[in-house]
Amino acid sequence: MNELFIIIFAPLVAGVIAWALDIKGIRELLGVAGAAVPLAYLIKLYPTIESEGMVNYTLNFAGFSFEFMLTHLSWVFAMIAGVVGLAAVLGMVSTAKKGYEWLFALMSLTGVYGVFIAYDLLGFFIFWEIMTFASFMMVLRYNKAASLKYFVLSVIGAYAMLIAIGIIYTKIGSFSFIDIYQAFSQDVAMAAIGSGTLFSRGEIALIFGLFLVAFGVKAGMFPLHVWAPDAYSETNQSYTAMFSGVLSKTGVYGFILIYMLIGYRLLYEFGTIRTVPKFGYIIAFLGGLTIIVGGILAALQEDIRKLFAYSSISQLGYILVGIGVGTALSIEAAIYHAISHALFKGLFFLIVATIIYRTGKTEFKDMGGLAEKMPVTFAMAFVAILSLAGIPPMVGFASKWLIFESVISQNMPILGAMVFFGSAVGFVYLIRFTYAVWFGQRPTDLDDTKDAPLPLAIGMGILAVLNVVFGVAPGLVAQELNKIFGREVIGGTIWELNLGFGKYSGLLLTVWFVVGMLIAAIVYFMGAKVRKVPITDTYQSGNPVTMEYNLTIRRNFFLPLKEALSFWLRMSFDRFYKDVGKTVEDFAETMRNYVYNGNVQNYAWYLVIILLILAMWGV
Repeated sequence: MNELFIIIFAPLVAGVIAWALDIKGIRELLGVAGAAVPLAYLIKLYPTIESEGMVNYTLNFAGFSFEFMLTHLSWVFAMIAGVVGLAAVLGMVSTAKKGYEWLFALMSLTGVYGVFIAYDLLGFFIFWEIMTFASFMMVLRYNKAASLKYFVLSVIGAYAMLIAIGIIYTKIGSFSFIDIYQAFSQDVAMAAIGSGTLFSRGEIALIFGLFLVAFGVKAGMFPLHVWAPDAYSETNQSYTAMFSGVLSKTGVYGFILIYMLIGYRLLYEFGTIRTVPKFGYIIAFLGGLTIIVGGILAALQEDIRKLFAYSSISQLGYILVGIGVGTALSIEAAIYHAISHALFKGLFFLIVATIIYRTGKTEFKDMGGLAEKMPVTFAMAFVAILSLAGIPPMVGFASKWLIFESVISQNMPILGAMVFFGSAVGFVYLIRFTYAVWFGQRPTDLDDTKDAPLPLAIGMGILAVLNVVFGVAPGLVAQELNKIFGREVIGGTIWELNLGFGKYSGLLLTVWFVVGMLIAAIVYFMGAKVRKVPITDTYQSGNPVTMEYNLTIRRNFFLPLKEALSFWLRMSFDRFYKDVGKTVEDFAETMRNYVYNGNVQNYAWYLVIILLILAMWGV
């Protein structure tokens, strides 16, 4: 069997068998094998991609030709799926209880591989829908309302993509990426000499808008992000490591496809804002809003699952900013942050899965002092916090630094301000997670809490190690990303990133980080003053002291911030979509009562009216 087929379908086959047998022990082994086999084949195929540039395969089925291709770009994204998918599946060994979850979790992994490896729009769309259906079933098992919201937004995105694909196929007569790229490139040449083009200005704008909606939904882009907080938090949290870390990257990959397939045509038709393509600026600006909105809403959450769901949305905004700026450096930076996001968000959700598995708690008010009882999990959380906060020498610092540099180098002050604001907000909500969950006094019902079970610990360990390795040696990632462009966009060594106008040495900062930690440890063990904080250590933020306004790190900590932002928080797109849905529902009910009411006599009158109209038109 072709190796690309094994990569794509091995998870699905394993999931079907695990679901059919549903025997504890065997289904877990099958699940791990289903995630490990594609990863092994991706590693095996790397030398071929290195020497030949790609691995391809064409399947002719039912009159259609499906093309599959593993390039440097798709290999990087497939490796994200392989590594984080394996870590998530290891977590599910502890947290998944039924074959149902193994079937749909592994089916979604098949969908993701198919999206990354498909090299035509038809196959891309089919695997996109497989991925969406499987993830919908995972949410449906835990929360019907959250799954319905995810379903509705996904359907809107799917129809948008289908219409865009239909317009392209009608004009070009092919789904192949190569044919589409050539057709749009020829369109640019024809437009440049004043000749007729295949696509009008309106049509190209419509195609871009439809793809923006389709990929924006999956990437959790503002204002299409409303499904993500509920869907990420209302399913198996080990699976959410894959949901947030991997499935969201299909949206990111889709935005890169826009550049690859129709980017030149969009650039020619709509021009630039300074050096940034106008269509890219739309993506970048929405990405900036995603950073701000996601970050602020993350800070206001009382439930750790919701906090990291909104945080995930915010971090995806950085990736969209990088893609939108549209330079080789910014796109490499965006892909670098896609890798970072997958690693530290996957790790965070496995940490959340461990906390829930061991304590059954999800809200800050019920937690505290867990570092002493869960030292391994706390160590993993320490790595994840440093990485997400963008503190060296973690991978999160390297990727954010590249995005900052790529935005600043293009002299885009508004985008730069959005990116910097997001980093500041990230510190705000991470400080609360750090203190409220791991430090302070521990509630008595958590005194017997145990640390992570072995499979979850291994899954977290894989992601934590890569967070450190790709931060200390950032050139390992940069050198692979340079191969996508076929030239050295990010210079330096495996230990250093060199942009020509700025350098980052992961190794040097690691040395200073270790020295700083040693000094802090010496100061601590030599008897530094420590303060024991009572569980009722409150503050009032300048308000009168009352029982109703009693703020602690675990309860309503950011209530003053929430009150300060109350005007803006009333502007909820979630509520807006619900109102639109209610209006549509009411309209449909009216139509059912007065038009489509089952009365045969009414239907006869409708027929007469239609015939009269047709007669008036002379039909």
